[in-house]
Formats: sequence, structure tokens, C-alpha cells
Amino acid sequence: MTVIVKQPTIVAFDFDGTLTRGESFFHFLWFVTPWWRFAWCFLRCVPVLAAYVARLMSNDRAKARVISIFLRGQSREKLEQLSRDFASKGIPKSLRPEAMARLRHHQKQGHHCVLVSATLALYLRPWAELHEFEHVIATELACDGQGRLTGVMSTPNCYGPQKAVRLKAHFGVDHIFAAYGDSSGDTEMLAMAEQPFYRPWH
Repeated sequence: MTVIVKQPTIVAFDFDGTLTRGESFFHFLWFVTPWWRFAWCFLRCVPVLAAYVARLMSNDRAKARVISIFLRGQSREKLEQLSRDFASKGIPKSLRPEAMARLRHHQKQGHHCVLVSATLALYLRPWAELHEFEHVIATELACDGQGRLTGVMSTPNCYGPQKAVRLKAHFGVDHIFAAYGDSSGDTEMLAMAEQPFYRPWH
């Protein structure tokens, strides 16, 4: 007897700017970092951010440097707890009601909703669990044998082409049903979708 395995109807959502108003990365860093340390780390990041704005440094390199400055040596266990707090207390105020309504619509249709983002899986995963996403594809952080962050990414920055690469690798498909994004970093993911939605509620 032949068993036919039906592929899920995949719907991919970007996070920052699509499900939320604005970026969450520095908001998260502020949430998990004492104010005095945040101020010192941010000052160290100014040259990096300036180079990025001037297009002298890539998105990947700039993010890697900021992660190293803020998170290197931090306890993974402690940050995971703070990330759960951020997911339940810090993120909700920035969510777009119309975007969340669209997510609920797809979930009611039985679609396989996936969060695909360049930001950190560290806090996206607990948030996605609260909102019943099937899977999270995001930027992962490396950890040493003592449970402390090394300050480097353990996966490529999940931005631009990497979004499509990781979607294809995870699901083994070249096309998905729908995708939602708001920037050039979502171009390749949107190109995979039968129904691409670029900035649908802006």
C-alpha cells in the first residue's frame, strides 16, 4: 500500500516590522542589560552602527559585533529566563493587531505558520510558543561548555538569502503557500511564496 504524505501549507512570517512596529533587538538588549552596562556597551557600538549606516559594514558583521559587545560571557540560563519575561512582557506592546489577526486567520485554516527572522531565536522561540507557531527559524547564538554565550552566532545571520536557504533546508521544498515581510531582507523568502505580502499593513 502506498502512503501519501501531504505537505503542510506553509506560511512564513518575518518578525521585526512585519508582526511588530519597529525593531526588537535593541529593545531586548535594554530589557536584559542593567542601564549602566547598556550605556557603556551602546557607546562601544556607536562606531559599528555608524559604519553600518554608511554601508561600510555588512548587516552580518555589524550584528555579530553588537552581539559580542553585549552578550559575550553572559549566562545562557539566565538569558533564557529573561527572554521568557521579554516575550510575555516586552514584546506585546509593539505587536501590530492587524498582523496578529492575519496570523490567527492562517492558524484557523490549519496552515503551518513559521516565524522566520534575522533576530535572535533566544527570545523569539518563547514568544512563538505563546502564539502557537509551528516552528522558528532565526539567528542562533553559540554557547561554551560552561553555559555562557561566546558572543558569536552558531548559525548564519538569518537575513536575506539565508531565510530562503533555511526554509528550503527545513521543509525540503522550493515553494511555500504565503509569506509576509517588510524589507529587502525578506526578498528571497517572498519570492518562494505563491502569495507574497510585502508590507501589507503599512
